[in-house]
Amino acid sequence: MENRTSVLIDHYRSPRCKGIIPNADHQCEVHNRKCGDRLSFTVRVEGNTLSDIRFEGVGCFYCIASASILCSTLSGRTLSALREDVARFRAWLVNPESDALPDPPAGVGPSSALDRNRDLISTLGEVKAYPMRIDCVDLAWKGVKDMLNDIDAR
Repeated sequence: MENRTSVLIDHYRSPRCKGIIPNADHQCEVHNRKCGDRLSFTVRVEGNTLSDIRFEGVGCFYCIASASILCSTLSGRTLSALREDVARFRAWLVNPESDALPDPPAGVGPSSALDRNRDLISTLGEVKAYPMRIDCVDLAWKGVKDMLNDIDAR
């Protein structure tokens, strides 16, 4: 795989899944008060599956690259699998001792979006060298977690 920075630059300059889903089933907005990054997500849910996800927003290099990577890899997941993927990613992101994504927990097979896209998602680990920027990467993942909580509450 290309080096981490070039992958992130590509996702920043040409974000995937950017836009708004008209008549979306759910939407969510998150804001990083520390630096001003803002993201909004719109999703379409069919049954128990996230069939489409799009984002809009303004943010730094890491924030936009993270939102692009998240949206381009997690669409098509069941909501329960998506919850697991998001929780696992966020736990890995704040663990300074783990450069590579950990193996899936028992019961989560290699069909996990994190595992199928391990190289791409692991590029976000570059931010671990800049602890002040971890919140920038995490903002998109927090937004999706918040949206899933909203979906559960309805």
